[in-house]
Amino acid sequence: MTTKPENTTVQPPQIVDAAGAKQLNDAGRITIVDVRTKPEINEYGYLTGARFIDFRSPDFSETIHALARNDTYLIYCQSGIRGLRTGQLMEKLGFTRVYILEGGINTWLRAGLPILHDQQQ
Repeated sequence: MTTKPENTTVQPPQIVDAAGAKQLNDAGRITIVDVRTKPEINEYGYLTGARFIDFRSPDFSETIHALARNDTYLIYCQSGIRGLRTGQLMEKLGFTRVYILEGGINTWLRAGLPILHDQQQ
């Protein structure tokens, strides 16, 4: 997968499976955004380096709007619905590289991939 920094064309969010998400994460230069609630994060854990932006918070849209448009993002939630909606919002706002973890953290956990549980978010 090659990304060009000078590319400013808005692309629809791309859906990736757990292996694809791990590959993106391992490659670095990606912002991981967890859009779940604090209780979900505490119960199921989270991906290393995740930034927490609760989909249900009153300032969710404003927080997403403030992110850099040309960065690369991996978005996930619990099962995929909120992640997909976040990706659609980001597309409307002009974000250029957004990936959605298909099936959310549930898919990541089923694949046996590593998560953190330190509850310090």
